[in-house]
Amino acid sequence: MQLPALNRVRHSLCFFRLDPQFRLHPLTPLPVADILLPDATRSLLSQLDAADRRQLEQLCAAGRSASLGLTIEGHRWQCHLAPAEQGHWLLSADMSRVQHDDRLGLMEWRLQQDWARQDDTRPSQLPVLMDTLIHQLQADRVILWRHYEAEELLRPLYSQGLPFTLSPVRAERRYLRTLLQRGGLSYSHCAQQPLLGAFDYLARDGIQHRLDVPLPPQQGLAGLLSLEYSHPRPPVKPADMQFVSAIAGRLATLLGAPATPPAASPAGPDIAALMPLLCQHTGQDFFNQLMLQLAQLCGADMALVGLQQRRIDQVRVLSCYEDGRLQPPFSYHLAGTPCAFSHRGDSRLCVYPGQVAELFPQDSLLREKGLQAYVGLSLRDETQRPMGILALLFRQPLAESAAIQSLLEQLEPRVRAELLRRRDQEALMVAAAAFETQEGLFITDNRLHIQQVNQAFASMSGYHSDDLTGKSALSFRAEDPHTADVDAIIQIMAQKHRWQGEQRLRRADGQELAVSIRITEVRDGLGMVHYVCCVEDISGQKADKQRIEQMAYFDDLTGLHNRRFMVEHIQHTVALAEHESSRGALLLLDLDDFKNINDSLGYATGDALLTQVAERLKAFAAQQEGSSLARIASDEFVLLCPNLGHGYSAAKTRAEQLANALRELFLLPFQLDKLRLHLSASLGVSLFPVAGLGQEEYMRQADTANHMAKRIAPGSHVFFSQEMAEEVQERLRLSNALQQALKNEELTLYFQPQLRVSDAQLLGVEVLLRWHPPGGSPIPPGHFIPVAEETSLICDIGDWVLQQSCRRIQQWPAGQALPGRVSVNISARHFHSPDFVARLSALLQQYPACRNRLTLEVTEGVILENLQESRTRMSQIKALGVYLSIDDFGTGYSSFAYLRELPVDELKLDRSFIQHIDTRPQDKAIIACLLELAVILKLAVVAEGVETEQQLASLSELNCLAYQGYLAARPMPEPQLMAWLAQQG
Repeated sequence: MQLPALNRVRHSLCFFRLDPQFRLHPLTPLPVADILLPDATRSLLSQLDAADRRQLEQLCAAGRSASLGLTIEGHRWQCHLAPAEQGHWLLSADMSRVQHDDRLGLMEWRLQQDWARQDDTRPSQLPVLMDTLIHQLQADRVILWRHYEAEELLRPLYSQGLPFTLSPVRAERRYLRTLLQRGGLSYSHCAQQPLLGAFDYLARDGIQHRLDVPLPPQQGLAGLLSLEYSHPRPPVKPADMQFVSAIAGRLATLLGAPATPPAASPAGPDIAALMPLLCQHTGQDFFNQLMLQLAQLCGADMALVGLQQRRIDQVRVLSCYEDGRLQPPFSYHLAGTPCAFSHRGDSRLCVYPGQVAELFPQDSLLREKGLQAYVGLSLRDETQRPMGILALLFRQPLAESAAIQSLLEQLEPRVRAELLRRRDQEALMVAAAAFETQEGLFITDNRLHIQQVNQAFASMSGYHSDDLTGKSALSFRAEDPHTADVDAIIQIMAQKHRWQGEQRLRRADGQELAVSIRITEVRDGLGMVHYVCCVEDISGQKADKQRIEQMAYFDDLTGLHNRRFMVEHIQHTVALAEHESSRGALLLLDLDDFKNINDSLGYATGDALLTQVAERLKAFAAQQEGSSLARIASDEFVLLCPNLGHGYSAAKTRAEQLANALRELFLLPFQLDKLRLHLSASLGVSLFPVAGLGQEEYMRQADTANHMAKRIAPGSHVFFSQEMAEEVQERLRLSNALQQALKNEELTLYFQPQLRVSDAQLLGVEVLLRWHPPGGSPIPPGHFIPVAEETSLICDIGDWVLQQSCRRIQQWPAGQALPGRVSVNISARHFHSPDFVARLSALLQQYPACRNRLTLEVTEGVILENLQESRTRMSQIKALGVYLSIDDFGTGYSSFAYLRELPVDELKLDRSFIQHIDTRPQDKAIIACLLELAVILKLAVVAEGVETEQQLASLSELNCLAYQGYLAARPMPEPQLMAWLAQQG
């Protein structure tokens, strides 16, 4: 299967030759088409600006390697300069890091300079910064959110642009964790993004694109900044993200600054003066601070905010400021007061510039306080019902109120959001226990009169929710001698304040319903007793159990049958085939390389792909009479096809046709939104019935055949045979024998010398593993090493080889002609094991003579399996005094980019290049390039598999450092090595 192009390795490092006249000549092709090269006929110095020209001249005059940046044809190149022969230079440029001119980067630099000079941390700058984001990034809306971790809420503090309802959003932990880890997230098709599922307003407001950046956590204010777009926009660039991050950092600084009392402006009160309050406070603290600062800003003698009780002409004042201090909360009736305008619904604002006490003589508050002017704001809930009042009162008439009215209108969304939160909190106090369930529920007063019901209980009872309000809960109870009576329930409630048991509910249609009831006593903020009743319909429990058992036979993701069903169905199908003397086939289908799709594209994409695969297989199975389809594992499907004929040949021919048809299903790619994936599947086929075979064996046979198909070629199919089973058993026998061989010390170390090409001087040896079973023939490494690598046994073997090698190095006597370095091969599973570095460190402490003599050989595939982890692990190994070599170099990915990033000491050229070095000019040219690259990167090179004098002569001509192979010596045990060394001396 071919993965999308985004996973392929791209070579971005390009090489140039700089001649003594400073003319630049490319040595490798450019990976990026829009990069322009300088004129090769002119000196590069004449094409650079003064600073870059001076820098290049100084480095060349000094004659040393260095890194530098050059502006060439309008692009900034990140380069490395290294001296070469005869006054020439080797210039390498990383084309992935070519920097374009950045308008946003320039503006960010200017803003940073302005902030540093002004040292102004007034939150009144917040609207200006929001305007900057809207204009520079063409956003339709910018929202500033604050994260309340204890409540797991994101609460919007401020927004500019498109209209926005300031409602909190339940923060999803995975979304916040991903945002903090990446430092910013960008989305297209926002309404379809799972991570943005909590932001349900995106689809309603038509938001297509969104960019989120967290506020810097070190400022002490957790939150994020969102830019939203209702129109298409180009992909987000790193420069965009960096600019928004800089603004977010400034916003965090502003919002984290100490709050100062607002100062009156000559032009009237301005909402910018209240920014610290709006962004730093919530709950009761918000109301208290708002009243205090709003009164000072507007010059009011009294300021109050209150919550109106639903269906009651009364306001409960949450916070009131008067005469320089906050007053205790109180309640008052709206009738006969200027606040009564909130029930009229014709206006949100009401202004009485003077003589308000005379206009409302029944309002004792106005008369007692000597108040003359009134400005009020009516706050309404989502159904436009009166919810609260915000009022400013003055002892002097108001000459001008337009600025105050404008300020209250701007405050209305935030104050409304806080009042909604307060109201919801108080409502939750009454019904917190009940609303934690999905059951039917109703709330009663202390006389068991129903106050509120949910839709689940209304549907259960058959009544409309409005018809239930005010009725006694006892009127719906049907008498039943097998359930507790009312007196017994009340007695238990008085003792434990809760009760649970079964009752019978009389529905509106007269039918009785068996229910389970849980009653919990709660008290509201005024100390009044309420009863929260959770009701569960238990009449269908038996049907539910049957439904659950039925669900146990189906796969949740694809809707197909699952493994449990298929195992039982195979038993029935095989028994029927034996009875009718017919034959059938079990085809086990396994998707090739599906794990890579999950790892690279995510599990959501993997699940969507599995669903499409299931749909194709379902359509195929529907065309096969009597067939059954099941998903038995993550990416494994089974098709059971009975009635393929009465003879073995006919059944196998028909099964062959089915296998080919199944493979053809995967010729067309799978389309997932804009992503097109090509996928193949391997098939294992088991024919039934077979005399004396257990029911579980058919699935095992198909699985064995499937594994063989994968080993032969992905996308193929294989019929199970007895030889196949014997091979599997042989591999299992070999694995068990290898475990015993390791325990019984049947493994032996062999050594192959590594010699200098120029003078055949001994440089080191490579440790090789051999297995000589007692009384048997030697088993080649190519047979037992792959078996070990399939299990964790390769780690045990690798530890044994390392330990034995280190002990040999420690025991070798000093003063004799001994190898300088000892190379040991390390497998991928062993290298990436969690405690590999720790075990290696312990060995070096036990055998200190191994430091600076031990070399670990790893293949390119081991490194590129996880480049970041490999880089870290290799640095730790180097710090222990161990050398690192890349084995079989040139046969894997051969990416030069990782060579300059990894602490590698040596390259080992694979014998496939050496084998034809004297007959194929191409192989010789490749080796020459690799040797030149190794010289530049200061890497040693060892050629493997040198068998002829002609091969050695070619390596000498190319200035290769070292070699090993049958020409010098075959691998030999330690005693023979010592004898060979003595002869060489």
